[in-house]
Amino acid sequence: MAGPTADRSSRGIVGWSLGVSAVSTIMMTLDITIVLVALPAIREDLGLTLSGSQWVINAYSLTFASLMLAAASLSDIIGRRTIFLVGHVVFLAASVGCIVTGSEAGLIAFRALQGAGGALVFGTATPLLSDAFSPDESAKRTKAVAAMMGIGGAASAFGPLIGGALVETGQWKWIFAINIPIGVIVILATLFFVPDLHRRGERSERAPRVAPFAMVLTVGALVLVNYGIIDGENRGWTDHAILAALIAGVLLFAALVLWETHKKDAAMVDFRLFRIPSFATVTFNAFASRMFSFGMLPFLVLWMSGQLGLSALEIGYVASALAVPMIIFSAVGIKAVAWVPVGWVQAIGMVVVAGGLMLGLRLDASSGWQTLVPMLLVMGAGTGLMLPHVMSLAVEVVPASRTGMASGLANTALPLGTAFGVAVYGAYLANKVGSGLDGLPIPDQFRGIAQDAAEAGQFRAIAEQSEPLAAQALQFFLDGLHGIFIIAAVLALVGALASVIFIRKPAERRTCESPCTVQGASRERPVPHQPDGHP
Repeated sequence: MAGPTADRSSRGIVGWSLGVSAVSTIMMTLDITIVLVALPAIREDLGLTLSGSQWVINAYSLTFASLMLAAASLSDIIGRRTIFLVGHVVFLAASVGCIVTGSEAGLIAFRALQGAGGALVFGTATPLLSDAFSPDESAKRTKAVAAMMGIGGAASAFGPLIGGALVETGQWKWIFAINIPIGVIVILATLFFVPDLHRRGERSERAPRVAPFAMVLTVGALVLVNYGIIDGENRGWTDHAILAALIAGVLLFAALVLWETHKKDAAMVDFRLFRIPSFATVTFNAFASRMFSFGMLPFLVLWMSGQLGLSALEIGYVASALAVPMIIFSAVGIKAVAWVPVGWVQAIGMVVVAGGLMLGLRLDASSGWQTLVPMLLVMGAGTGLMLPHVMSLAVEVVPASRTGMASGLANTALPLGTAFGVAVYGAYLANKVGSGLDGLPIPDQFRGIAQDAAEAGQFRAIAEQSEPLAAQALQFFLDGLHGIFIIAAVLALVGALASVIFIRKPAERRTCESPCTVQGASRERPVPHQPDGHP
C-alpha cells in the first residue's frame, strides 16, 4: 500500500497530471466551438449546405456527449491512462482526416470520430488527475479539478476567437492541424511522466458499468432525432425517412430509459436522479445555457460573414463579447451566493440572459456588428452568473455515491445543448427563409439556389442576380433570427422560474438506494466530477 500512496504524493506526478489533463480539456472543449467561425470558409471550399454546416458542429457534439459517461466507466475497467491515450490517438487520427478530406460527408464523419476520441479523453482526464493525489489530499484535489474545469470553460468561450485567428492566419484546416503537435506532446508526456495509479480493485461495486446496449441506444436516439430535425425542413416533415428517424429516435430513447431504470444502481445513466427537482432543474439550466449561446452562434456567424462581410478573425472579436463577460461574471456569481440563495442566483442569471436576447430584436437590415455587441455582452454576463454553480449543485443534491454520475450528466448536458440548439434553431431558420421565398415569384431554376444561399447568409451572392430578392431574403433571415431570440428567451425564463421554485441546497445527504430518502446530515462537499468513485 505504501507504494501507490508514495507515488501519489509525488509533486512531479501531480504537476504532469494536471498539465496533460488541462491541455487535453482545452483541446476537447475547444473543438466544440472553434469550428464556428470557420464555417463560411469551409462552405466555400466544400460547398456546405445549411444542414451540412449544422452536422459539422453536431457530429462532434453528439458523439462527445453520447460516449462521455461510458468513457469514465470504461477507464475503471481498462485503466485511466490507457483510455486517455487511446482517446488522444483517435482524436489525432480524426483531426488528420478532417484536414485531408475533400467532401462534406467526409468532414462530418471525421468530426464524429473526433467527438468519440474527445469523449474518451475528457471522460478520463479528471479521474487521471484525481488519482495523482493521495486519499488525504481531497482539498488539493478539489482545487486542481476546479482549475482544470475552469480552464476548459474559458477555452470553450474563446473558441471562436482562436478559430478566427487560425483561419485568418492560414486557412480553415489549421483549426484541425493545431491539434496534431499538441496531441503528440500530450501523448509523450503521459507515456513518460504520468503513471496509471488506478487500481482495478478500487472500483465501487455500485459504480456505473460500461453498457454497450445502453451506449447504442443513446447514440442511436440522439443521431436519429437530430437527423430528423436538421433535415426535416429540406426533405419535408412528412417525408417517410424523416418521420421514421424521429419516431425511431423517440422509441430508442424510451427503451433507454426503461432499460437503465430497470438496472437501478448498475445503470450507466441513472434516470432516477431526475426525480430530484433540484438536479433536474440544474441539468436543464446547463442544457439551456449552451442552447441559447453556442447553439445560436453559428447563425449569427452566417449573418456576420454573409451580410456584413466580416473576416473570421473579426467575427471572433465580436464573439468575444460573449466570452469575456462570461468569465468576469463567473467570479461575481461565485461571490453572490454568500448573500443570495443559489437558486435565485441561477434565476437572476437566466433573466439577464433573456434580457440580452431581447436586445437582439434590434437587428435589422441596416444593422452592423455594433448592434449585436450589447446583446452578447448581456447574455455573457447572465451566463457567467449561473454557470459556476451548475456542477456543484449537481453533486450536492444527489446521493453521495452518485456524485460522479451527477457531474457526468451535467457535463453531458452542455454539448447536448449546443447540438440541439444548432438543430432546432437551424430548422426554424430554414423554415422561415423557405416559407418566405415560396411566396415570391422566383424562377424555378433559381429557387433552390436562392434558398440555399439565403439559408447560408450569402445575400451578396443573391444580390448579384437580384438586389430586391437579396433584400427580401435578408429580411426573412432576420425574421428567423428574431424568432430564435424569442424562443431562447422563453427557454431562459422557464429556467429562471424553475430555479426559484425547485433549486434547494440540501442540509442532508440522500442515500443511493432511493433518491427520495435521506440518510443523515452530512457537511462534506463532494469532489466535483469524480466518476471513479473517489470520496
